[in-house]
Amino acid sequence: MSVQNCKDSFNHALLTMQGLNDREAAKVLGLSPQTLRNWRAMRRGPVYRKLHRRVVYLVADLQAFLEARRIAPGEDV
Repeated sequence: MSVQNCKDSFNHALLTMQGLNDREAAKVLGLSPQTLRNWRAMRRGPVYRKLHRRVVYLVADLQAFLEARRIAPGEDV
């Protein structure tokens, strides 16, 4: 497999996994991109991947982050 084919396959895999940049992820979460950047520096917030200099959030990880913060009135916490 050539290097270009490997890069294409990797990019396709990321798209398939629905990788979002910090601006897109912040929009999904209703936060500012700066909040996500601050949280990363403090090792808080949703799981992310670092690909060289790029930060990528997977939709599944954002969903898990939101689900972990779910509060249902009337249920024991």
